[in-house]
Amino acid sequence: MSSNPVVLDKIRCIVVDDEALIRERFRYAYPLEEHGFEIVGEAEDGEEALELCRQLSPDIVITDVVMPRMNGLELTGQLKQQMPRIKVIILSSFQEFEFARKAVMLGALGYLLKVTSGYQELLEILDQARSDIEADREKMLLSIEERRQLQDSQPLLRKQLILDIRSGTVHSLTRLSGTCDYLHWQKPAPAFALGMVSIDGYSRLSQTFHPKDLTLFKYVMMRMIEELAGQNVSCNVFDWDPQSIGLWILLQEPEWHAEQHKLFYESILHHARKYLPFTVSVRVSAVHPMDASPEAWPAAFGSAFEELEQLNAVLFYHGHGGYHEHDAAYGAGKENAPAPVSPSSPDIPDNPELPDPAERLDGLDDPSHLQRLVHEEYIRPIVRLKPEPQVLLRWMKELTLRWTTSDSHSRSRYLTGTDGIETIHDTEEFLLSLFLWRASESRLSFDQPVQRSEIRKALSYVAHHYQEPISVADVSGYTAISPNYFSHLFKSQTGINFSDYVTRYRIERSKQYLRETDKQVGEIAEQVGIPDYKYFARIFRRLTGKTPSQYREEEGAWKGKK
Repeated sequence: MSSNPVVLDKIRCIVVDDEALIRERFRYAYPLEEHGFEIVGEAEDGEEALELCRQLSPDIVITDVVMPRMNGLELTGQLKQQMPRIKVIILSSFQEFEFARKAVMLGALGYLLKVTSGYQELLEILDQARSDIEADREKMLLSIEERRQLQDSQPLLRKQLILDIRSGTVHSLTRLSGTCDYLHWQKPAPAFALGMVSIDGYSRLSQTFHPKDLTLFKYVMMRMIEELAGQNVSCNVFDWDPQSIGLWILLQEPEWHAEQHKLFYESILHHARKYLPFTVSVRVSAVHPMDASPEAWPAAFGSAFEELEQLNAVLFYHGHGGYHEHDAAYGAGKENAPAPVSPSSPDIPDNPELPDPAERLDGLDDPSHLQRLVHEEYIRPIVRLKPEPQVLLRWMKELTLRWTTSDSHSRSRYLTGTDGIETIHDTEEFLLSLFLWRASESRLSFDQPVQRSEIRKALSYVAHHYQEPISVADVSGYTAISPNYFSHLFKSQTGINFSDYVTRYRIERSKQYLRETDKQVGEIAEQVGIPDYKYFARIFRRLTGKTPSQYREEEGAWKGKK
C-alpha cells in the first residue's frame, strides 16, 4: 500500500427497511455523523433502494431481509452484479438468520440482529466497512497508477488538434490525417459529431479525492471509453478539462446509427456506475459534415461545440447520470422534446422572475416550512421558466453577497458552494441551506438564549458531557421527550440540528484549548470527545478554514506565559 492511504471524510449510507421506526432509529438514535457516517437516503424495499443507489452512489447499504417487492437477498445480489463496490450490511432477526447467512454468501459484509445489536456493534461493522472501502479505493488507485503511461504529452496534443481544427489553423486533409496517425487516432470521416463525458458532482469529489487521484480516474474512463467503442463505433477520445472527456465521433455517412450509438453511451454510463465511485453524464452534438474543404471545418466544429454548451442547460434541468443528444433536446423529429434554451430565446428572462427571499423568510423558523418554500416558490418557477444556468448561478451569488456582508466566513463558504451546482437538484439543496442559514443567522451562537426549558436543559447536558459520546436518544431521554420531537424542537429553537451543534460546541472548546494550553492536538481532540485525530482535523478545518496547528500559531496565547 502507498504511504499516503485513502482517508474518507464522510461515508455515505442508505437504510432500507419497510418499518419507519427502524429507519428512524438509524437516523436519530445513533450519533453516526460524529464518526464520519452520513445517512443520505432511506427506502422501504429493495426496488426503491436500487434506484436510490443509482442516483446517490452510496458507499454502504444497510438493509432488512424480509421486505415487499424486492427483499434483502435480491437487493444484495443486484448490487453485487451492478455496483459491486457498495458494501451491504444485513439486518435480521433470529428467525431470519439463514437468510442473513445466504446474504453473506452473496457478498454482504455482515449482519446485525435487529433486537439485540446495539450502537457499539453497529459502529464496529461500519468501521470494518470503512476500512474495506478505503482499502478498495487505494488498491484501485494503485492499480491505475501502475497502468498509466509515463508520457503525458499525447492527451495534450490530442486536445490541441481539436482546438486547431476549430480555430482554422489546420489547412489540409493530408496534414490532419498525418497528425491523427502520429497521435494513434482514427483518420477523419465524411461526417462527425462531438461529445462530452462529464464526471457528475465533480466539486464534491474534489473534496474527497486528491487531484492526482481524480486524474487517474479520468485516465481509466478514457481507456474504458476506447475499449467500449471497439469496432462498433469510430471514436477518438481526448482529455478536455478536469471534469470532462471529449469524444470526436467519426461517421462514414451523415445519418446516425441510432441504436448502435445509444448502446455505446449507455455502456459508458453503466461502466462508470459499476466500476468507479461516481456517475457520469454524456452530451452529444448533432452530426456535421466533414467537408473536403478545410475552410469549412472551423464553422462545423464551432457549431458542434455550441450545441454541447447548449446541452448544459438540458443536463442542468434533467439531472445527472444520463445522455443527451442535440437532436433529441431540440426537437428534430422527436416528440415531447423540450424547447431550446439559449440566451437569445425570447421566452427566457434575463433574470429569474422570483420573489425576494428576504420578504418570504420573515418569521419562518421551521425547516419543513423553509423546504416547502424553496420548492414551491423557487424551484418550481425556475423549472417552468428554465433560465440559463449561468443566469441562475449569478442570481444566487448576488443573493449570497447581499446576505453575508458581515460574515466573511459564511460568504466564502457559500460562494465556494455555488461552484458545485451542476443540476436543479443541487440548486434546491443550496437554496435550502442558504435560507436555513439566513433564518437562523441571529441564533447560531452557542450561548444564545432559547425559550424552551427542554432545550436549555439539552444545552446544559452537552456542556457537561461533550467529552463523551452523545446521541439524540441520550439527550431526548434526559429531557423526557421523544427523539423525533426533540430533533424538531432543537432545530426550531437553535437554527441548527443537534449533531451539528455538538460538533460545533466541541470545536469551540478545542479552540479554547489550542489558544490557552500547550497540549498536543491529538490530546485535545480526545479531550473534546473526537478521539479520531484525522476526523477531528478535517472537521476543524471545515468549520474554521484553518488546520488546528495554523489556528494555534495565529491565535495561541499560551506561548507567552511561563
